[in-house]
Amino acid sequence: MIRTIWKDILPEEAGHAQCHEHIWLNRGASYKVNPALCMDSREKSLQELTDYYRAGGRLIVDAQPTGCGRNAHMLAELSRESGVYIVSAAGFHKKEFFDQLLLFSWPEDKLAELYTKEIQTGITDSGQESFLYRAGILKAAADKDWQTDPVYHKLFEAVAQAAVQTGAPVMIHTEKGNDILKIIRWFQDRGISPRKLLICHLDRTHYDSSYHREVLSTGCCLCYDSIHRLKYISEQQETELLCSMKQSGFLEQIVLSLDTTGQRLRAYDAEDMGLDYILCTFIPRLVKLGFTAEEIRQMCVANAARILDFA
Repeated sequence: MIRTIWKDILPEEAGHAQCHEHIWLNRGASYKVNPALCMDSREKSLQELTDYYRAGGRLIVDAQPTGCGRNAHMLAELSRESGVYIVSAAGFHKKEFFDQLLLFSWPEDKLAELYTKEIQTGITDSGQESFLYRAGILKAAADKDWQTDPVYHKLFEAVAQAAVQTGAPVMIHTEKGNDILKIIRWFQDRGISPRKLLICHLDRTHYDSSYHREVLSTGCCLCYDSIHRLKYISEQQETELLCSMKQSGFLEQIVLSLDTTGQRLRAYDAEDMGLDYILCTFIPRLVKLGFTAEEIRQMCVANAARILDFA
């Protein structure tokens, strides 16, 4: 069972999925950090989702979590109007992206209760709980001081408690310098299998195919979500990583995404990319490199459905 923002679906209903995107982001703390971190036009976000659906996209994970500019009502409306299933996130991002600073003062048990309720009962946005919408994935952000900062300590422990309580998958934002194997062991020590972990951004934070193989050998899934993020990694480097993982037999643990921002979406005035970029441009490049239809389906359909499945 995959929990989308307004209904549960079977894994076989998911279709082509991109597991780390942003399609709506209220103007708030994130905008103050970077104006590109704001997507608050219903018309523009709907256009992106409509183009994505037309190209064959059927599901996205919107990775904006609790208290950080998420808008569950808008995600649900956009999903219904576009036909694209949207999985919303409970949990936390880096502290600089928080609008609801009060959460920093909460004890970990209270935070865990909040995250668990957002998965099982209803999402809380704008201080009010809605039983109409639920989150389908937990998010944790491994900032550089994630182990030493007491606020991050509470937030991480709360996500781990909620993961055990709900069985929901966990996506993990990573930064350069993070010890990914240590993060995986940390969750394992709390009873969470690496198979429930989706490690994000490793294609741009740790560009080392041997390290990727070592991380994948734990059983986790990697989200290669820096496609066409050219300030971090070229498309040649991205395809070389994928070819290396293919040769090593790890394609069953890879999913593809764009990690979209307002600066990088066509409807929001980007020059050359929309949410449909993987379907319309990147996959044809993979085909030219020898990736088969079944290998592409593995990454874009089967792997995504498995990592998002609560079972």
